[in-house]
Amino acid sequence: MKFHWNYNYLKEENPFKQIMENRNMAESFLELSISDIPDFKLMKDISKAASRIIKAVQQKEKIFIFGHDDVDGITSTYILFNFLGKIGSQNHYCFIPNRLTDHHGIQQNFIQKVTDENANLIITVDGGISDFEAIEHLQNNLCDVIITDHHIVQHSVPKAFAVVNPKQHDCDFPFKMMAGVGVVYFLLKMMAEKLSISIDKNYLFWVAAGTIADKVPLRNTNRILVKEVLENWTSFDDDTLKNLDDYLCAPLNFTERLRIIKFINRLFSNGRLPDGQNLALELLLTEESEQKPIIYQLFAKATDAKKKKNDVNLIIKNITENIIDDHFIFVDFENKIPIEFAGHSASKIVKKHKIPAIIIKPKNGIFAGEARSAGRFNLMDAFEYCKSSLIQFGGHAKAAGFTIEKENLEMFQAKFKAYLQTQKNILFENETIKIDAILDAEDIEYLDEYIQMEYNLLQPIGQGNVTPHFLIKNFLPKRDVNKIKINFRNTDIKHDHHYAVIVKWSGKSFNVVDYRKANYLL
Repeated sequence: MKFHWNYNYLKEENPFKQIMENRNMAESFLELSISDIPDFKLMKDISKAASRIIKAVQQKEKIFIFGHDDVDGITSTYILFNFLGKIGSQNHYCFIPNRLTDHHGIQQNFIQKVTDENANLIITVDGGISDFEAIEHLQNNLCDVIITDHHIVQHSVPKAFAVVNPKQHDCDFPFKMMAGVGVVYFLLKMMAEKLSISIDKNYLFWVAAGTIADKVPLRNTNRILVKEVLENWTSFDDDTLKNLDDYLCAPLNFTERLRIIKFINRLFSNGRLPDGQNLALELLLTEESEQKPIIYQLFAKATDAKKKKNDVNLIIKNITENIIDDHFIFVDFENKIPIEFAGHSASKIVKKHKIPAIIIKPKNGIFAGEARSAGRFNLMDAFEYCKSSLIQFGGHAKAAGFTIEKENLEMFQAKFKAYLQTQKNILFENETIKIDAILDAEDIEYLDEYIQMEYNLLQPIGQGNVTPHFLIKNFLPKRDVNKIKINFRNTDIKHDHHYAVIVKWSGKSFNVVDYRKANYLL
């Protein structure tokens, strides 16, 4: 693997100011607060959707929430379900599809359920934007449908009563890269404003959890929401958090608080159950005194999932030993990979081989694919090109999925390869590692100070706001290695196989790039 090493020589000597300038961050980036979030009323259809939901509650209509079984979908479902109860609804229900048994999106089992139950309003969270046929059938034949989503909008949107998704082409909300739970949170804010009430402050914690879990960029609105939680950690008194405290150490800083959120997210990702139920959602909706048995079940499921993941990693290693193509498609006819690890498997392949990867598995009489992208390759554009061979597709540029008939598998693979030929310039780009700040070896003894400073000021560190890369000029290992003193307690520095040299001292390791092996330096 070749890399582009990309950096600017700046007159500024202060490393932190170099980082800010190289990332085009204004000084205001450090001081953003809730008051700096754009007006949520700019989101298309949000007022219309809020009014319809309030009307449904006031007229005692039967409301169904259609969720998603990842953490973004679970937290979205929870805060909406809980809020409906707080504003007086006694006739609202939720349905979380199970990816182990259900296909992606609204399927016949849900349509039959809401038809039998005579639903008056359906609200989708973290999904729905690709469910054209199902939503238009429900809207035309049963009841109003409100879509709340954050996934990429294709050529149009389903003809629902209202569609709340910042990625709509004619949506004026300026920040487009929100998680599904963030969209739902603003819908709750809109309803609360119309009702002249406030919303439960604990919702914000679950907004942060879903935002982090969905790996959306921690910039702009997302950063503000997550940072608000990290800064005001002790003010949250949610029942579930109280019970989970028994398993968690007291979080002293931002990094430890982020780790706890990620731990909770891993726990919640194992809650899948049949018939529209979900164990993580059940935990969130259960009284504090009755939560412990559910927590034990989630821990048991997490332990089992960890073992399965280790087994899957060995399978992935075996099936990818001799990759020679510019992509990887594996049709798992023998069911080697559990369906819940299809996305994980594709991600592992992308991380190691830097090529687009697709895992396709048989599922309920058809096939389902999970895809992950490398570099700037856009999966949604690729699937749009291949759509004549697909039943349905949806997702993001870097992570997407589809369903397909068995007889169309060869056609899909041929079309996908043909599309790849039009994207060679993107596929064979060398990965760029951007240098954020340049230090001289003379200043290396201050490296720990700089790292702690960036962790305190740039937090939350994560997707779209990554840990800065330092370039150390005139570094001589024999002379300078012992000058490096890093306090690892407050950092997430880990070994990365991209780095060619690992300098060790006092039993610790620190990643140092060997620039003699860099192929390009821009």
